[in-house]
Amino acid sequence: MTKGRDMQHVAAEYAEHFDFDFGESGMILTIAKEAPSEISSMLKDLFGNNSQESLVKLYEALNIISEADDVFSCEVDEKVISLPLFCKVVRHLDKATGK
Repeated sequence: MTKGRDMQHVAAEYAEHFDFDFGESGMILTIAKEAPSEISSMLKDLFGNNSQESLVKLYEALNIISEADDVFSCEVDEKVISLPLFCKVVRHLDKATGK
């Protein structure tokens, strides 16, 4: 599905499948039911689970990648996602897009 496509475009497309639920207990991030299965696979492969913390980290990484002029020299907020984990997301998308 993603082979031959631009990594930044795929990251932006994946980020669109995250939903925000603002309730009394704060914000909860979820993945839309119609989201590509690759998102769940990324969560399992790179984060080991689909906890709120993992969802936030993946969402942050996808947004950084989609907005970056150069994904290999962009700013990463390490309070949200560590640089090594961000690099794993980049490598995963790089392989998935066949670049």
